[in-house]
Amino acid sequence: MNRTLTIVVVGLAALMILLLAVVFILVLQDTLSPSAEVNPTLAPTLAAQETAEVSGTELPPPVVEVPATFTPPPTRTPTNTPEATSTPVATFTPLPTNTLPPPTPTSTPVPVVLPTNTPVPVPPTDTPVPEPPAPPSARGLTATSFNIQPRSNYSVGGLIWFDFNIVNSTGGDVPYNRLGVMPRKDGGDRGDWFQQSYGGPNAAIRPGGLNHEDNIKIPEAGNYTLRLMICFDGYDACNSGGGTWVTLSTEIAVSIN
Repeated sequence: MNRTLTIVVVGLAALMILLLAVVFILVLQDTLSPSAEVNPTLAPTLAAQETAEVSGTELPPPVVEVPATFTPPPTRTPTNTPEATSTPVATFTPLPTNTLPPPTPTSTPVPVVLPTNTPVPVPPTDTPVPEPPAPPSARGLTATSFNIQPRSNYSVGGLIWFDFNIVNSTGGDVPYNRLGVMPRKDGGDRGDWFQQSYGGPNAAIRPGGLNHEDNIKIPEAGNYTLRLMICFDGYDACNSGGGTWVTLSTEIAVSIN
């Protein structure tokens, strides 16, 4: 900005000097050349001046009309200066350097925790194995076995086969009156369906015991249990449903269809 202003001021000063020089040359020519053409606008003034000189009258100095102020044309800004550039060139923005993608995180191994060997508890060797309960015994008689055979038919009126073994530990005869299988349904004994295998007024089990096989028929469908029983209080009393009945075996569940 300061440089441009300086150029303009210097240009105006040079132009004014040139103008003054031109005016000075013109005035000098008019003075030195009498034969030169008189400016029409100065003729009356010069005539009056000559008349005054002849008559001895002092006239005022001639008025020189100076042309209107010359307006210099706008100076041209040199095109080779940095200030003359009309449109600034965009500054160069460097391209971003190649940015590599972030490295892929390496797989972090998951710590594997191995279970510790938990010792399996070993039962102590001196722990006694529970023995099965002893079979019921009555007056020295014990039923060592009572089983339902696989050939049994569990339909209504079908043959349900069973076998049993009774041991006599007294060394002599043991009298009894009735011996057989008693069915039970809904928690109640069904004496009317009792299957008598041995018995009578003078029945007795000898010292060698008794081994027998038999079957029972159940005329009504339902869920039952079967067990081996014996009665000791007289044949008539046991036969009528009275007397003392003793269970000699465990109960076995059956379903009649």
